[in-house]
Amino acid sequence: MKNSIIKTALILMVSGFTINANAATGGVKAPEQVTAEFTAKYPGAVLKDWKMDKAGYKAEFKLNHKKQTAVYAADGTWLRSSIKLSRTKDMPLAVKTALRNSKYASFYEDEIKEVTTQNGTLYVLTIDNHSGSTMATEGYGNWEDYQVTFDSNGLLTSVKEL
Repeated sequence: MKNSIIKTALILMVSGFTINANAATGGVKAPEQVTAEFTAKYPGAVLKDWKMDKAGYKAEFKLNHKKQTAVYAADGTWLRSSIKLSRTKDMPLAVKTALRNSKYASFYEDEIKEVTTQNGTLYVLTIDNHSGSTMATEGYGNWEDYQVTFDSNGLLTSVKEL
């Protein structure tokens, strides 16, 4: 009787771990060739989970204490990766200078991402002129939110109003 209770408890625990592992990975299982390419490209990465992206399989992970993502096609081809930067000081000097000399110099940076593709590296900034203030929604000003993209040479490549 005692053995059957212990066996039942172990089975329930293992089942619970399996369910939690699937929940932690978003329920998405990346193909073997994708996981092999990810492991080869990012040795030492701590994988948080796999998700489906419109382009393919998206890995969310930490490497060198930075939150990162990588997207792979189903055949294992790396498509792009991004690193969340904590401050503008983490951007190249050319990008910081271009931002400082642009009409967005006084805007607040809500999020900064370094996005790398086979075509090069871009810096995508989500910026606003209100720093979270609600005064614009209360009629006290003009609220502007943008996503601006610079290439690694500091050229402003796109501006998208949010």
